[in-house]
Amino acid sequence: MLTKTTLCMGCMNDKTYDGPCKLCGYSDDDPYIPTYLEPKTLLNDRYIVGRMISYNGEGATYIGYDQLAGTKVTIKEFMPDTLCSRKKGETAVTVNSKNSPLYKTYMSEFEDLNRTLMKLRGMTHIQAVLDVFFENNTCYAVFEFINGISLKTFLANSSGGLSWDQVKELFPPIFTTLSLAHREEIIHRGISPQTIFVTDKMELKLTSFCIPAARTTNTEIACEIFNGYAAPEQYSDNEMNGTWTDVYGIAAVLYRVLTGTAPVESTSGGVAECPEPMLVNRNVPANVSKVIMRGMAHSPEQRIHDIGDFVSRLFAPPKFTTPGNASGKNAKGQISSELSEKTQKRLKKQQKERRKTLTALIVSGVTLILFAVVFALAMSGKFVPKVALPESDTESGFSQTVSGTQNAAGENSSDLTQDTANSVADDAENSKSESIVSELKDQIRVPDFTDRIYTKTTNQYDMFTFVPTYEYSEEHRAGLMYDQSVPEGTMAEEGTEIKDKVSKGSAAVTLPEYRGKTGEEYVKTLSELNIKYSIEKMVDNTMSVGYVIKCSKEIGDVINVSEGEIVTVYVAEE
Repeated sequence: MLTKTTLCMGCMNDKTYDGPCKLCGYSDDDPYIPTYLEPKTLLNDRYIVGRMISYNGEGATYIGYDQLAGTKVTIKEFMPDTLCSRKKGETAVTVNSKNSPLYKTYMSEFEDLNRTLMKLRGMTHIQAVLDVFFENNTCYAVFEFINGISLKTFLANSSGGLSWDQVKELFPPIFTTLSLAHREEIIHRGISPQTIFVTDKMELKLTSFCIPAARTTNTEIACEIFNGYAAPEQYSDNEMNGTWTDVYGIAAVLYRVLTGTAPVESTSGGVAECPEPMLVNRNVPANVSKVIMRGMAHSPEQRIHDIGDFVSRLFAPPKFTTPGNASGKNAKGQISSELSEKTQKRLKKQQKERRKTLTALIVSGVTLILFAVVFALAMSGKFVPKVALPESDTESGFSQTVSGTQNAAGENSSDLTQDTANSVADDAENSKSESIVSELKDQIRVPDFTDRIYTKTTNQYDMFTFVPTYEYSEEHRAGLMYDQSVPEGTMAEEGTEIKDKVSKGSAAVTLPEYRGKTGEEYVKTLSELNIKYSIEKMVDNTMSVGYVIKCSKEIGDVINVSEGEIVTVYVAEE
């Protein structure tokens, strides 16, 4: 339904005159794509739809106006044009009956994604979701309107790039936002200068979250790939996407921002050959340059997996190897991170040996000084060792033995020397013990990671660097770790790389029992088994509404999960 309004459908500002808008140039006579909503369409008796801003495989985005709040908004309509269509002059979406189950599955994902984002609306650096509703046989999400421009446009107006100091001011809130989204198990998959906006307050906002199928190739809807910023695994339907996919995207954005040049596209067919940022722009710090390249590693196994780990490495204090410093230390005596791991270990070992040698020299020096003092006292007659006297001397009033002389304080010199020697020995022993304890503090005992959940374990043991390989396993449930490269109980240094295998679940599983289960309950079970599914509604008077009637496979049939075999689930409808 169309509504009467004096608002400009191009910018949603008041326009009380005829002809093009003086602010944006939009005219009511401008044509629109009939597949999408006509400007001035009223949704939910509240929102006025304006011109279409953009569209992708998931649907279309329009500028809009919230009549109740009296503010501009952005409206996203779920409308995958490969599964549905709209006739000119109509508002309702027509879905091909053959595509109906998949359409409903994707629409449900669209709703779930935006309702989850709605919970994060308190975060100021993510485009807030204000409302989600169903109408016209589809789903809509209403977002806040951002007064600003895309990072892509901003960079074009800023000499092409930014300095590292500017990046440190602008980007930290985006890192935090992305980390919180990951905690809600939301992966963006489309981070690029086009999906990050710079507001009029010089703040960054992350926009354009989409369902997974819209950002992965070889799916039933058109894929939106941002060349140069999409991770290699997004080009293949056989590779798992995860937090590491977004790490690639944000690292690629930093590459573009700091170098002024777009990163080379990296597909599953080959490694992108990008020169290090510091080779393109010598003002980029060396440690920052290396972290960005690690975040853009072609193989997910070699890439930094967690945004928190990426940020901590990115903002770690830089360590430099000074010219002519063969020891490989920086100005504070620390081992430079620029050296190879093998060299670092060798230098650390040398440092420990030098500390032990220095401790031994100090103990030896103190002992020699004490012997010198004792010798000087003996020569001056102030120190007399124990001697045996003749028996005849006892009658002259002498005691039979002289145990030693006393000093001015009345203390026995011999006993004092022995106490001092004991003290030196104790100090040496304590120094040695402290040295051993210091060395042990730098090491961590590696636990047994078998059958632990990979995502939780890597967050809990962030002192290690995990390099996973994902494989199908008949013995371990999907998402669990096994076969670690560093054995349990090994004392390892912080940052040690641990290669481990992560189960993708069984390559072939049997179809579970569905009788007596609702469609929602059953597809959840299928998801846990990595079985792909589609849902179709059927009229069946013998079955309660919402319960599973049958499947395209029989209970107990083997489903080839590794080959992506799809099971159709038939659910009873009224």
